[in-house]
Order: sequence, then C-alpha cells, then structure tokens
Amino acid sequence: MKKYYSFLSLSILSALYSQSGYADLTSQCLLGVPHFSGEVVTTDPNELPVYIDSDSAEINQPNNALYRGNVQVEQGNRKLRADSVFIEQKGDKQDPQRYAYINGNMNYQDNLVQVVGEKADIHLNTQDSNIYHSNYQFVGRQGRGNAEKAELRQDYRLLKNATFTSCLPDNNSWKIRASEMKQHIKEEYADLWNAVFYVKDVPIFYFPYVQFPIGDRRRSGLLMPDFGASSTDGYYYAQPIYLNLAPNYDMTVTPKYMSRRGWQWLGEARYLNILGSGIFAGEYLKNDRYENYNKGDPRYLLYWQNSGSLWDNWRFNVNYTKVSDRRYFNDFTSPYGKSTDGYATQNFALSYYQPNYNITVSATQFQVFDTVSVGPYRTLPQIDFNYYRDGLANDLIDFSLYSQAVHFQNDSDVMPSAWRFHMEPTFSMPLANRYGSLNLETKLYATHYSQKKGDGASEEVDSSVNRVIPQFKAELATVLASNQTLIDGYTQTIEPKVQYVYRPYRNQSNIGTDRYSYLGFGYDSILLQQDFYSLFNDRRYSGLDRISSANQVTIGGTTRFFDKDADERFNFSLGQILYLTPSKIDENTDNQTQRTSSSWAAEANWKISEQWNWKGSYQYDTLLKETSLMNTAVEYRPSAENLIQLSYRYVSEKYIDQNLTGSNIYDQNIRQIGIATAWQLNDNWAIVGHAYHDISLNKPVEQYIGVEYRTCCWRVNVGARRYLTAPKEEQQYTSREDVFYTNSFGINFELSGLGNRHGSSVSKMLSTGIIPYSDPFSLR
Repeated sequence: MKKYYSFLSLSILSALYSQSGYADLTSQCLLGVPHFSGEVVTTDPNELPVYIDSDSAEINQPNNALYRGNVQVEQGNRKLRADSVFIEQKGDKQDPQRYAYINGNMNYQDNLVQVVGEKADIHLNTQDSNIYHSNYQFVGRQGRGNAEKAELRQDYRLLKNATFTSCLPDNNSWKIRASEMKQHIKEEYADLWNAVFYVKDVPIFYFPYVQFPIGDRRRSGLLMPDFGASSTDGYYYAQPIYLNLAPNYDMTVTPKYMSRRGWQWLGEARYLNILGSGIFAGEYLKNDRYENYNKGDPRYLLYWQNSGSLWDNWRFNVNYTKVSDRRYFNDFTSPYGKSTDGYATQNFALSYYQPNYNITVSATQFQVFDTVSVGPYRTLPQIDFNYYRDGLANDLIDFSLYSQAVHFQNDSDVMPSAWRFHMEPTFSMPLANRYGSLNLETKLYATHYSQKKGDGASEEVDSSVNRVIPQFKAELATVLASNQTLIDGYTQTIEPKVQYVYRPYRNQSNIGTDRYSYLGFGYDSILLQQDFYSLFNDRRYSGLDRISSANQVTIGGTTRFFDKDADERFNFSLGQILYLTPSKIDENTDNQTQRTSSSWAAEANWKISEQWNWKGSYQYDTLLKETSLMNTAVEYRPSAENLIQLSYRYVSEKYIDQNLTGSNIYDQNIRQIGIATAWQLNDNWAIVGHAYHDISLNKPVEQYIGVEYRTCCWRVNVGARRYLTAPKEEQQYTSREDVFYTNSFGINFELSGLGNRHGSSVSKMLSTGIIPYSDPFSLR
C-alpha cells in the first residue's frame, strides 16, 4: 500500500532515508552538510580494534586510563575527538564493565551523523551513551538540531529539550522544538512531547503529543493542509488527518471549512484483504449555505473501487460512484470525478477464470448529470461467458465463444424492460509468413429478446424477438521496408492494411425503443465515433442491440521512418471505409449511411528532435466536402521540467449536427486554441500555466497560472484559476453567448529537503483543470 507521511513526520531522522533528487538543487543543498570520507565499514564496529592517540596518557592497568590533549579515538566508521577521555573498568574479571567519560569539545562522527557536545558518558560494553549540550548534523543528507541531553540506547534514542530542522546551517526558515523526542529504532517511529513548529523563530503550531514514522512504516498524524479561496467556496481550509489503523488498513479524514458553504467532511479508507485492494471514500456537506444552492439538502459523494482476487481463480471488481445531485462535480473539486463527466458509473463484477474459459456476473447502472426525462438502462444481472480454444484442425483454426444473459430495467415506468440472451461463436484462421498476414474470420450473432411493455402511455413492443446475423471478415496486412528513402540515413516502412466485412441486413427497430434516441439505441447501443484506429472495428455501434449491416472495405496504412539508431522519428496513418452497399439497422433513413465512403481519417506523429514533438489528427468528410475534425499539438520540451505546448482543436458545426442528438444550442464550429507551459526558471523558481480560448465564441474556456518557490528545506506554490462552469440553479442558457465562470485561488506549503528530495510540483500543477495537460506524443 502507498505510504503516507504526516505533517511532523517531515522531520528528524526521516531524513536518513534518502531518495534520488533533482541534481542541481540537491548538489547545492548538500554542499552545506558534512560528508563521510573513506570507505564505509560494513562489519560490526564493536568487533573492530580501537585506536587511541593523544598528547599524553596516564594508564593504570587494569582499572583506568586518562588521555589528554587532542584525543583521537577511531573504531571502524567511528571517529571521536575531545580534550580528554577517561576510561574506567569496574566489576570482576569474569564480567568487566568498561565506561568512557569524555570532556571538553567532543566531536563525534560516523557515516550517519556528526555530533558536537560538551561531554558524554559511554558504556563501552553496551554502547549506551549520554551526550550533554550537543549539536547534531546528519552526514551526507540534510537534518540537524540540538539537544540539552541525548540518551542513545540499543532500542531507542531520547533527545531532551531538542530541536530539528532540514534547513542548512545559518538558515532557520523552520524548525521543530520539543521537550522530548524519542526515536524507536526497531519500530521505526518517533514520539514528540510538547512539540512546537516554528517559522523564522515564530511559533505556529503546538502539539502536546505527536507520533510520526522515521522509516518505511506508516504512522498516524497530520498531513499537509490545503487552503485558498474561490468565488463559490469563499475562503477554505482543509486539514487532512491520517490514521494508520493496521498494516493493511488506513484512513484519511479531512475536515474542510468553506466560508460560503460551511463544513464539509471528506474521508478515504484503503484496505488490502480477501477482497483485494480497494478504496472507500465519502464526502459530506450537511447544509450548503451557498446562496445559489440553498436547498437545505445534504450534499454527498460515495465512492468504492475494488480490484483483486478472492481465491486463486476468482476476481472481484467494483467501480461505484454516486453523488447527491447533478451539479456536484461542478461545485466541488474531487479526485473521484470532474465537471466534464456526464455521468457516474456504478458497477459490480464477480469473475471466475480458467485457462480456456471465464465467467462474469455483474450489475451496472449510471447516474446521469444532464437533465433528461428518461435515463439510461441498468443491467441486473448480467452474466458473460467466454470460451477459447486455439490450434484446432492441425493448428489452423482458432475458436472462441462469447455468450451473455442480461436483464435491462429503467427507472422510468414508460420504458420497456427486457431479457437479452446472446451467443457469438467465432472461427478464425490466422495465416502469416515473412511477406505478410491474412486473417479469415467468420462469426454468428444469435440473440433472443424477451421484452415487456412499460406502464402508462408507453409504446408497444414485441414480447419475443429473435435475431440471427452471420458475419465474414478478411484482413490482409504486410510490412514493406526500404533503406532507399527521400531522407538519407533513414529506414522507411510501409504497412498497408485492407479489411473486408460482410453482414446481411436485419431490421432491429423492434428491439427496445428509439423514442429517446439521445440515450442511445435499443438498450445499450451507441453510435461510435470514427478515427483512424476505429476504422477497422467490426461494428458501427457499441453494445449488441444495434448490429448494422455491412458490405464494406476498409483501406488504410501506416508509414514509419526510423533513424540509424532504429528510433522511430515519424509516422503517418491514413484510412477510409468504402461502403459497397449502405449500412443500416432499420428502415429509418437517418440510421443509414448516406454515402459511399466514410470520412478520410489521418494520424501523424513527428519527433522533430529530442526537444520538439508534433502530433496531429485529421478527418475530411467526403459527403459534406469539408474538414469535420482536426486536432494538432506541438511541444517544445528541453528537459523533464520545462515544456511549452501549443494546441488547436476544430469540430465543424455540420459534424456536430450529424453526430449529436437532442437539443443543442452550440450551433457553430468549435475552434479552440490552447497553450500549456511549465518552466523551471532556476533552481528556486518555477512557473506553470495554461490557457484555452474558444475562437468561435471569442471567450476563454479555462485559464490557470501557478508559481512555485522552493529552497533546500521548504517550498510554496500559489495557483489562480478561472474556468467555465455550468449555470447556477436560477440561470439557464438563452443563447450561445451565455457563459458562466468560477474563479479560485489556492496556496500549498510543504517542507522539503528531507531525504534529499528537492523535486518540484510542476507535474501536479500541470494536471490542474478541466482540460489538464496531457502528453499525447507516442514518439519520444
């Protein structure tokens, strides 16, 4: 399970557990810390000989010895310097007890820590030590402090009236002071009593007692708070509280106060048990005081995600999200959904797997956020069975069988309900040699529906429907390579691909109802959008209720260019479907292909250099004789933390009218340009921003700017955001010029440098927004 570290766990000896940092800032920060010279001795130092050097020595064998003047003691990695060292032996000869008393300018160093103090008492047999009025500094990593007294024992280390900071010497940006700091070595945690967190010697937080991890083990405590302001929430402050309940269970509870809305409680519980690994989460606001939502009803979110094995062959998966109202993700920022989501999925699945078959029992429903009179269907239950058998008929034929039994039910009484029983046997013959591949495939769609009419003024449906559709598919592909290209030093491949699909026509208008076609067709079918990679799909619709006729040839191909190191530098793909006869699902001409070919679809990637990348996709509608879709982006990325990306997106109005159903006031082309940038200005400063603008509306879609400042021991990032949102309860769209915005502002402060980690939060800041930065480039 992922490890959490509490607010005060970013302190003291956790700095001993270093990880790779960012070289520039890390190297600068480590210049101010001591380093161990020589080779580290890995054997038990207590078994190694002790070497003592001093200006003078008084030895009284076997009782005691006094060393004075520039005393130097070495044993393995241990080195001690002091003004005087008195060694005394007590007890009988069978079990002598030896003690060392160190006075004056004590300086101790090993490969982990350096300690300077006034005096120390050491039990040489047990290595138990007491050090007085000391200053300590970790070796090779950040972390320092002082203590009035340090008790070093085999199982623990106790510092009294002590401080700790990860800041370098002469830098007191922050520190922690406590009356006692006790480190439990084997258990890897520390206790602090009467702890005070200081910023520039100003006390900020007081904790009577706090416990935190100093190793890889998780401990309960406070996580970093989040605070800021927005136009809808007002000023807000969220304080996460982490609870380590057990080795396989933990929880984070976050009370969040919003000045305009009130108190919201957020919780996330993680587990690893017989069900697998999963997350339970919830968000609850009893009474939203925001003036544009004052309904008095609680607002909440429930989330459950699970993935894992129950037993050797059983799998249990859950993906469940439910919110109190359709505006929830517009009004609240949540890691479990976003404002661009049109629905929430609620799915449960139990599966059993064997080498040649698997069976899954599931249930699925959707919570739609749009205002609709009729919502989508839920499936309860759904049973899927898959069987595979390869290598039949002397390894020439592969066989697969997909079958399903599912019950459809709708919340609206006027919609019909149904049972659907489906079987889909498939025989395929994959043939391949060094010249190319040919795959011949035949399958049969055999489906039975048992339908029941809805109540009231619902439409009549056939109580029993049988549908049988055969299909034949042939796919031919090859790869041609040549070193004779237009560009010297490059190898080019040409990868043509041709596919033929035939399915006879069956009228499917008696399956379900298309009365509310904006929800889809039948019970679970939706018209798929096409790009280059979907041109070679078998079917035009998702689901099984609408299987259109097909007599079509898909032609396409990809060409690639490789440099002398066999790195792919450029690719270009182009394809189109040729309809030999119209594809249709019923006698409604709106559901037929009114063309002899699909749009031309093209995709391209170009690795211009190690810093420059370009990607583009394009669709040309042969019926409308115009560009229907286009996306392009170019990015300059000289390093992992520095980038500038320019993007453009275009969707034609006619394409929207053809492919979107229901009311739509966006009666114009979509033309959006965007810029996203992240730049590490120097070792301390970084800036992140993105802006997306709709050219057709001449209005911004989203704007974000964030600035981060980081030092060796702390960092802060500040972000401001303005973005489109849904209208308020009393508002509505009256024209395409209507837009509604939300403004927000946030600050995040973190302690850094612990464990030599000086990385920035650039990637996290880039992901902020309804259009977060994405790396679409397949060639790097």
